[in-house]
Amino acid sequence: MHGNQSLRKAASTTFSGPKCKVAIPIESLLLRDALQEASLDAQVRALHYRKAPNLYGTPPTLMSVVLQRIDGDFLLAVCERRPQRSAADYERLGEMLASDGLRLLERDADDIRREPIYSNVREVWSNARFHVSIRDRLKIGAALAEDGPQTILELEERARPCCDIIAAMCALACEGLVEIDLRDAPLSPRSVVRGF
Repeated sequence: MHGNQSLRKAASTTFSGPKCKVAIPIESLLLRDALQEASLDAQVRALHYRKAPNLYGTPPTLMSVVLQRIDGDFLLAVCERRPQRSAADYERLGEMLASDGLRLLERDADDIRREPIYSNVREVWSNARFHVSIRDRLKIGAALAEDGPQTILELEERARPCCDIIAAMCALACEGLVEIDLRDAPLSPRSVVRGF
């Protein structure tokens, strides 16, 4: 899915999750992918959709995605390729955003589709509707509370859930109940899970 395909419309018109303050309109598949990744990122506390400065000039403000992260608030700009800007342009842009308490987080297709996180995020979200029973949720929660971060395999041995443990971890991650390490290796029984 390269070229113009990534900018085509997503099947669903909005994105929502536990970190979203409101449902966020999805303008493209690339934006959907960026939002799915941000929703699973432990550094991101909340996803907002609010008025923010327009990076391209007119109108002066428009509705935009703002990521509230541990290190500050960032205006999310998703594009197929990052625009070429001079150092002076970046400085002006930085000043404009800083006046609203924001910094720029510009992501292009290559950045969003880097592996293994791109495939991992897609796999996690493909299991978003997987049903995890209350009993299994309690077992998993207790194992994470007692033993802290652990691999999915260790968690399965400790909690002994009745369901598919990887699908369950993915569904719970989409609900914002657990964090899975998705950045460094393909999703597997050796992926580390943390409770919140």
